Amino acid sequence: MQLNKLATALAVVGMAVPGLAAATNGMLMEAYGPIAQGMGGAALAYDNGTAAMANNPATLGLMTDGSRVDAMVGFVGPDVSAPGSRGDSSADAFYGPAFGYVKKQGAFSYGVGIYGQGGMGSEYANGDMAQVSVGRLIFPVAYQVNDRFNIGGSIDAVWAGMDLVFSGAGLDFEDDSDFTGEAKGYSLAAKLGFTYKIDDTFTIGGVYQTAGNLPDLKGGGYSVDGFDMPVTLGLGLAWQASDRLMVAADVKDLLWSSSMNTVTIHTPAGGAVPFVQNWDDQIVVALGLSYLFTDTFTGRIGYNHGSNPIPDENVSYLWPAITEDHYTVGFGYAFSKQSDLNFALSYAPEVTVTGSGAAMPSGNGGMQITHSQLNWQLMYSYSY
Repeated sequence: MQLNKLATALAVVGMAVPGLAAATNGMLMEAYGPIAQGMGGAALAYDNGTAAMANNPATLGLMTDGSRVDAMVGFVGPDVSAPGSRGDSSADAFYGPAFGYVKKQGAFSYGVGIYGQGGMGSEYANGDMAQVSVGRLIFPVAYQVNDRFNIGGSIDAVWAGMDLVFSGAGLDFEDDSDFTGEAKGYSLAAKLGFTYKIDDTFTIGGVYQTAGNLPDLKGGGYSVDGFDMPVTLGLGLAWQASDRLMVAADVKDLLWSSSMNTVTIHTPAGGAVPFVQNWDDQIVVALGLSYLFTDTFTGRIGYNHGSNPIPDENVSYLWPAITEDHYTVGFGYAFSKQSDLNFALSYAPEVTVTGSGAAMPSGNGGMQITHSQLNWQLMYSYSY
């Protein structure tokens, strides 16, 4: 069942990005699209295809005139365990596709795409499980003000779903579908970004993304309040050091402290079960190198770091969003001027956290939780 739970965002219009139910930078993906993933997630100041609508829509203005279609599939392989208490989580393989279309005509670029934003989850032998998934149907527009300056934005239709079985508090709501969560919520959000070319080799870019604005998630007689995606602020640069070498770096501030405080589950019987979170804001740094080895083959390498945002007293084996470092490699191969293939691999080494409090209904004091990941993304692109 959990193998396909990642595809929950298919309810939006048929898509989920790898990792929807496997936390990386908190609950957000470490990278959107294999070009960015190969660069450690850095993507705010250079052309990275239609994944720009999930990164910085202003970079769509860096495209050449014409249309581009990206079709992607990805995999996230989390290895989560609560040794000594719950054992290994069996939710260890997640697959999902993504899609983007953009047309650039003169100064304007516009399109549509479906990308997952993030999530977290696990499943244990005693039946306890949690899956949270958030996806976006994105409508981006970019405008090339002049040869140096682009602005862009998007309106995002946001969807979230949750399944939860927690014997410690008598909670049990999950549907039988591989594509939806029992408790659901819908909202609208937005992004606004820019790129500015300082000279022929150096470009900076920035983005502001609103909170998810998610309402209560409802289903099966349950209601979930206090769950949301964070406001995100990002600033990045891209340096074309030579004809073949590009260096990119991004810094993002994920404002979890305003979106993940106390998540309260309201039961059909009228009870309320609070899960105290009180996450810290998270600074994420992404660094990447891209090198054009031949006219058709590009190699990439990157690093991504975001400190664990969950205080030890609130960490949960159900929502183990504790990974910190990601080491990435990738490549791009051009079959022709019109079509190319991009692939990236990301490894997050094991992080171990020991609970130090009793914020959860059953307490977490002394509970050890470990989490590592091996992820990949593959994308075929066609331009015309």
